[in-house]
Amino acid sequence: MVTIEEDLEMLAQAMRHGIDPFPPAKPKRPWGRFALASFMILLMLSWVSRIMMRFLD
Repeated sequence: MVTIEEDLEMLAQAMRHGIDPFPPAKPKRPWGRFALASFMILLMLSWVSRIMMRFLD
């Protein structure tokens, strides 16, 4: 188990080596949502077309 002192020491060591332990937040990019939404639309269209093809046979 790691104690608070050990955590603080690791944090101080990271800062001495030039690593920022708390980087600023990245701006939000909606590309992931657009990609997921387009994939879900294609998936639903595929399901609907399969169901409709069953009724045609």
